[in-house]
Amino acid sequence: MIMENYGLRVGNKTLLEKLNITFPKGRINHLLGKNGVGKSCFAKACGGLLNYSGNIIISDGLLSLIGSYSNIPQNLKLKNIITILNKNFDNNLIKHLYKLLNFDNIPDNQLIKSMSDGQKQKIKLFYYLSANPTIIILDEFTSALDKTSTLDIYNFFNKYLNNPRITSINITHNLSDLKYMDGNYYIFDNKTIDLIEDKEEAVSRYLNGGLL
Repeated sequence: MIMENYGLRVGNKTLLEKLNITFPKGRINHLLGKNGVGKSCFAKACGGLLNYSGNIIISDGLLSLIGSYSNIPQNLKLKNIITILNKNFDNNLIKHLYKLLNFDNIPDNQLIKSMSDGQKQKIKLFYYLSANPTIIILDEFTSALDKTSTLDIYNFFNKYLNNPRITSINITHNLSDLKYMDGNYYIFDNKTIDLIEDKEEAVSRYLNGGLL
């Protein structure tokens, strides 16, 4: 995904201006930044929920934005979700996702609204990835999950996102994401996004509010 002369403004606040950057395929692109810098607004703009200036160039395929605002039907059961997805998307991909997400320990006849947060997040991934997007933007996806659920999701991401056809951006403040998922590291600060070559330097800059 390529951004050319990209700008983002929300209300009277300029979040990004004249940004030129490429997020490569085949690696998880971690995006860090202090609270209030505009990370979630950036995610929403990429997903078409906010206006922006400049260009976002997507060479092929579909973009999927997955965050707390990405809803799934809470009054359905997993088996209902599977039926719906099988009618609309590739059945082999759905079987593959089901296996990778380790759904064997999730009852298929339980209402989603009564499941744990970890189970809900897995079903959300299942729901949105069944469309086979080639660009996947995750917005604080591992926030507020217990350790077991988080490790399970890390295992899935490491298998699924390190794919030469997929561009993924993981917007996060959870430094465990960087520990358990290797990738590229970016800092969102001072109205721009910088690629940081070294993981430890990225963590240090994040902990220091983005400053060099």
